[in-house]
Amino acid sequence: MTRVLIVRHGEAEGNREHRFIGQSDPPLTDLGRRQVEALTRRLIELPITRVVSSDLQRAADTVTPTAEAMGLEVLHDKRLREIANGEWADLVAAEVEERWPDLWSRYRGGEDVHRPGGECWGDVQVRAVETLDQLLSGLSRDDTVLVGTHAGPALGLLRWAIGLPREGSVWTGPFGRLHNTSISTISLPGPRLHTVNDTGHLGTAEGLFV
Repeated sequence: MTRVLIVRHGEAEGNREHRFIGQSDPPLTDLGRRQVEALTRRLIELPITRVVSSDLQRAADTVTPTAEAMGLEVLHDKRLREIANGEWADLVAAEVEERWPDLWSRYRGGEDVHRPGGECWGDVQVRAVETLDQLLSGLSRDDTVLVGTHAGPALGLLRWAIGLPREGSVWTGPFGRLHNTSISTISLPGPRLHTVNDTGHLGTAEGLFV
C-alpha cells in the first residue's frame, strides 16, 4: 500500500482576508511559519520516502523543512498549484461580486464556474490527479509520499478518492474547509480515503489554530 499525505500550506499573506490568491505567490505569515514548525515536528516521525510540492512558495516552504530534516529532495510540480483565478486574482469576495454579479451568484450557488481568464475546479482536479498518477507509477507499495499543495487541489484529490464526479464547487462538497497545514490521507491502490483535515499538531493553546 502506498500512503499519500496531502498537506495544505501554512497561512499565507492574504489568507486571513480571504483573498482569491490562487496562483499569486505570497509568502507565509509569521503564524504560517509557526504552523509549519508544528507540522514538521509531527511529520518527521513518519516514514516519508518522497516529497512533492506545488512550486508556489507557500506550499514549498510548508514541506521543505520536513524534507530537509529527513534528507529528501523536494520535487516541484506546477500541476499542484492552486486554481488560476484569472481576473479574480487577489480580489476579495465583495470586489468579485461588484464586478461580476451574475457569475458570483452562480459561484455562490455551488456552480463550478470558470473564472474570467482562469480555471474552474474541475480543471484543478484533473491536473492534480494526473500528477499523483504519474508520481505513483514509479513508486513501490511501501512508499509514503508527502504532497504539499493548496486547498483546491487537495479537495480535488479527496473528491477523486471517494469517486465524486467533477461537478460543482469543491466548497459545497462533503469536506468543507481545509485548514492551513492540515493533513489528509489516502492510500493506493484504490484509492481509499483515510483521514481528512487532520490538525492534531496545531494546539489552540499555542495560538496556531485559527
